[in-house]
Amino acid sequence: MSVSAGAAVAAGEPKAIGRTAGVGVLRTPLFARLGIPPVVFYWLLAILLAVLVLYPFAVLLTSSFFTGQPGRLGNFTLANYAVWLGSWDLLPIIFNSLVYSVSRLAIGLFFALLFAWAAARTDVPFAGLMGWMIPIPFFIPDLLTAFGWLMLGNPQNGVINQLAQQLFGIQGPVINLYGWGGLIFHASLNTISFMFLMLVGFFKQMDASYEEAAITLGASKLKVMTTITFPMLAPAILSISLLVFIHGLESFENPLLFGNPGGVYVFANEIYRMLSYRHPPEYGAATALSVILILVTFALLVVQWRKLGGRRFTVVTGKGYRPTRLRLPPLLRWSIFALFVIYFLLAVVIPIGQIVFNSFFEIFGLYGWQYVTLKNWTNVIYNGRALNGFKNTIIYATIAASAVVVIGGLVGYIRVRTRHWLGYALELLAWAPWTLPGVVMGLALLWAWALPPQPFNLYGTALVIIIGFIVKGLPLGAATMQSAVHQISPELEESSRVHGGSWLRTVRYILAPLMRRGALAAFVIVFAISARDLTIPLLLYRDDTETLTVTLLHYYETGDMGTLAATCLIQLALVMMLLALDRMTREKDG
Repeated sequence: MSVSAGAAVAAGEPKAIGRTAGVGVLRTPLFARLGIPPVVFYWLLAILLAVLVLYPFAVLLTSSFFTGQPGRLGNFTLANYAVWLGSWDLLPIIFNSLVYSVSRLAIGLFFALLFAWAAARTDVPFAGLMGWMIPIPFFIPDLLTAFGWLMLGNPQNGVINQLAQQLFGIQGPVINLYGWGGLIFHASLNTISFMFLMLVGFFKQMDASYEEAAITLGASKLKVMTTITFPMLAPAILSISLLVFIHGLESFENPLLFGNPGGVYVFANEIYRMLSYRHPPEYGAATALSVILILVTFALLVVQWRKLGGRRFTVVTGKGYRPTRLRLPPLLRWSIFALFVIYFLLAVVIPIGQIVFNSFFEIFGLYGWQYVTLKNWTNVIYNGRALNGFKNTIIYATIAASAVVVIGGLVGYIRVRTRHWLGYALELLAWAPWTLPGVVMGLALLWAWALPPQPFNLYGTALVIIIGFIVKGLPLGAATMQSAVHQISPELEESSRVHGGSWLRTVRYILAPLMRRGALAAFVIVFAISARDLTIPLLLYRDDTETLTVTLLHYYETGDMGTLAATCLIQLALVMMLLALDRMTREKDG
């Protein structure tokens, strides 16, 4: 868009609102008429973010020093922390959390590096197929594949154990996914996919001239990989590894489904156990443990920032190159491809296949052509609970994603286009929820919005769940929108202003169309995060505000596996359709 485009945008404006001090000053018609400086708008946005983000954390921290429960603080006390810091009870939780986080990280990193290196740098068979299929497990909610594997491998009536008994007469379980084995196994499957998604781009963009020079000088392929390729990517590997480790400390669904039945308790499911499985609920001890987890998470993020925040690393140079793929021995090439096939079967095909299969049988474990039925699907269609959960999920996720696009766009614009110090503060506020684990965020929102008097008391309402989804999606949503603002030249806005266009008119005709792709990406990300989230609605819902993930957990806990399977496929279809829509839109724009 040029100067003529700016004039076209300004068409219809009787006169300019006033000369701006520079690109990025939010001088809307309302603010201009009232004589209100734009900084007031910045402060209003900061107050909104403070209410959404800082207020729940402040209430959570405060309540950890009181004896009450949500809605009533009670009396001041240090006993909540004495439960953990004054006894040995905290050590098993820390030990289990470390073992869990380190194990899933080690397994995930090994296979993610192997697959990313093979797909991007070698002549492994079907490298393009690997690069397309390995990220798929990341987009499938953990809850769904967990249910699929628990149908197969629970010790009581898992399908694998039933087959072993019927075919081979084996008494007792041959596979038991409750406890450490199932917990680490299932968590690693998603971790491999996520780390591959994060690492494969670095492998593709890295300057291959160093590797080619080493091979020319006689170095073996293994030596090149271990002494050049991986060390060059060490900063990215370290940063991603720390992120995955922190996510392990926050993880909830896997410890809940695999850990609880096997007596394995980490931070997240221990907090939930105190709230849901103790009578009366131990809110004080759970809140104190939540604060401890926040401090641990924040400390790890500070370590990451201090180690990597101020350093610069170069893996892409300005020199043109076309990297040649390393030629691997046939046995190694096909062995890596075989590992990929096994991984995809374990991560997607087997658990999702079991869910699809079970959705057509009314009684779990009783299979045969004579038992095939569509009753599970009719139950979902005519069952008010499932439909209500689906409807609530669509509504809540849509509102939350739309709100994050608007809030994130404003935060990104102020941060990128203005020099006011509040831009940096707004960015920090938008990223602050990254340090709050999901179950902790749910508990914080429970405390925060059950405490105020009416009409500000939002406990049990749909609004508090929507607020939770907004807060959880804000970091990634704001980062996506800020990136979209970065890609638009300020000259386009300046051209509109020179020709008298107001800021709102500039946004409507210039910024909004150009940011459409980024806004859609942010919407899809936040919608997917909200639709698959269990931790926030699980602590905040009432019967009429139940989401689809809570409905799934209810069906699992009541043993209604047929309806559970059918409902799982509906949620999977919802997420996949959204991702497909995003992909089609990107291809159309591209």
